Amino acid sequence: MELPKRLGWLKSGRFLRFLSAFTGLVILAAIIYNAAVVDRLPPTYVIRVSSTAPGGRALTLTAIDIDFSKDVNRDTAEQAFSLSPNVPHAFHWQGLNKLIVTPSAKLPLSTVFHVHMAAGVEDKAGNTQGGTGDMTFTTVDAPSVTAVSPLPGAQSVPVESPIQITFDRLMDPQKVIAGLRVEPSFSYQVSWKEAVLTLTPSLPLASGTEYKVTIGDPAVDTDGSRLPDYTTSFRTLDIGLRVTTRVPAADVAGVSIHSQIAVVFDGPIDPASVDGAIRLTPPVSGSTKVVSLPDDRNPPAGPTATPGATPTGPGANVLVFTPDNPLAAHTTYSVTMSSAVRGTNGQAAPQQAWTFITGEPTLNALNQIAFLTDRGGVTNVWLMNPDGTNPRQVTWELARVSGFDVSGDGSTIAYGSGGVVKKMSIGGDGLQTLTAGTNLEYAPTFTPDGTGLVVGRRDGTGADLGYWRIPMITGTDPKQVTTDGAPNLGSTSVTGDGLTGKPGLSAWESRAAFSQDGSTMLVVRGSDSAAMLVDMTGAAPPRTLSIVGDSQPVWVQSDAAFYVVGTADGGATWLYWRVTADGVTTSIGPAVSDIDTAGQTAGQTAGQAIALIVRAGDGSIHLAYSARAGGTLTPLTNDPAFSEMSPSFRPDGEMIVFGRVRSQDPTLSAGIWIVKPDGTGLTNLTLDGTFPRWLP
Repeated sequence: MELPKRLGWLKSGRFLRFLSAFTGLVILAAIIYNAAVVDRLPPTYVIRVSSTAPGGRALTLTAIDIDFSKDVNRDTAEQAFSLSPNVPHAFHWQGLNKLIVTPSAKLPLSTVFHVHMAAGVEDKAGNTQGGTGDMTFTTVDAPSVTAVSPLPGAQSVPVESPIQITFDRLMDPQKVIAGLRVEPSFSYQVSWKEAVLTLTPSLPLASGTEYKVTIGDPAVDTDGSRLPDYTTSFRTLDIGLRVTTRVPAADVAGVSIHSQIAVVFDGPIDPASVDGAIRLTPPVSGSTKVVSLPDDRNPPAGPTATPGATPTGPGANVLVFTPDNPLAAHTTYSVTMSSAVRGTNGQAAPQQAWTFITGEPTLNALNQIAFLTDRGGVTNVWLMNPDGTNPRQVTWELARVSGFDVSGDGSTIAYGSGGVVKKMSIGGDGLQTLTAGTNLEYAPTFTPDGTGLVVGRRDGTGADLGYWRIPMITGTDPKQVTTDGAPNLGSTSVTGDGLTGKPGLSAWESRAAFSQDGSTMLVVRGSDSAAMLVDMTGAAPPRTLSIVGDSQPVWVQSDAAFYVVGTADGGATWLYWRVTADGVTTSIGPAVSDIDTAGQTAGQTAGQAIALIVRAGDGSIHLAYSARAGGTLTPLTNDPAFSEMSPSFRPDGEMIVFGRVRSQDPTLSAGIWIVKPDGTGLTNLTLDGTFPRWLP
């Protein structure tokens, strides 16, 4: 076929060459487009475990992460995954290119796992991974201690040395501390830096002493894996005269402005070496002397009725600085004790330097929480706000305060220390010693009208003189209300915050309650813990009941009866009891030690709210609540690591303050806590302290 003449150029060689070149370019462009735009490559991936310990082993709560190079179809990836040995697991996607496989339970320790990705993972373009992928990982062994300082078995360790324990991974701080034991015990501060636990002694350790540190149950790592029991030991350096206690303690805040400054040594001091030995900054004038602390364990000597300490004797081991005037409130004081102090054998005492911060005098203690604590170096009474703020020292004895009571108007406190009972204003003014001569007195309790104080009394030889009522207005003409039952001697033998390791209040605490008109007293006797009804008018003799208890009774005006916790069958069964003023006793329900009651509140339909301590099936002791006596008990706490004690209602009944101890070491305080009657609002107020009392 012949083209028209005008189209003849289409047959020209030039056009044909152009057409050939153009066609080649089109084909090349199609090839480049197909290669650059159309996805023909299958997905690739990387398998790894999400959580590893130092050394690379997988933690038992690890997940398995699979990172794909591109978005993939979920079903194909999940079907390709397998784990051997297999454990139940769940899939979670982060976008479409990261698969997270989470085991449904904690993986077993020391176990080798194999992860396999089969062929068939498909991307969004339809490309399928034809190859397989594998990864093997091993879970960690049980947590362990990798290093300790001082080294195990170390000798001549400085008495100020901190103890550092290094673990192979991060640990649960609370559970480790709960499982920590030191023998012999000493006060220390705890700090953590990643996997390193440091125990810094609050005071120098005892010289020439073998110390053992043990960590056991319930110590776990952050995955909850249990630490096998670990023990290390070391021996401190033998030195000369050693400091055992400093008062006030180092770095404590809220110290009473009336406080003395004292250093207690482990041996007698040469009085000739102490002149000017203690200095304060800012400067404070005062006097320095050597004394012995009261000790009510060794009659017939008995204590002397002087505040704080007994006069110098041949074995006096306490260096005391007494300021001429009260210290300034809210002020930091630095204390320096010179190294010139010598023991009677000529040995030198190490120089001491520390600081403390004073608080402020308290004018009234109403709606405050009173408690005992040795945070100042010696167990004394402290107050704090209901939320735990502004803790401040009330008493400033050098021998531990063994029991106290506060008058109903919150203005006066009476307390026992070293077998001597004293009273003063809550702010520290008007300190007066009530115990006369060589008598030993304990467990002071105010009468409802505040005009009298009941105490348990023994004479200087330790003979039981029963309970006495001391008039608060005159302070003279005391009246004996029982002939026996006074607490036994030995209040100074208790250490720390005053915990004895047993449920309930000690015999030296206030364990008496009065009817509203003050005519009847129910007291849990200090000598044998038997409950005794006492007619305070003297019209009838005291009646010892069949109940043996260890709590402070409470009077319930709306029920016209006392409530007390005790046993009537030699300890086989512990209950709380209703006791009328004429001695009729009725068992109500289970309870172990302490009890408190509150008036009717908005959440109650009738009756008297009760907070008490009950024993759980695991043996731990916990706080429970009932809106009325004999009603259903609601557990308010259940942590087996702790046991509870000393509940006390807020005046409106809508909050309860209580003390806690470690279940495995009931001589160690776990602080003071509050909780609402419905179990909510559990809050820790302090890390130390015992026997809290919410004052009206």
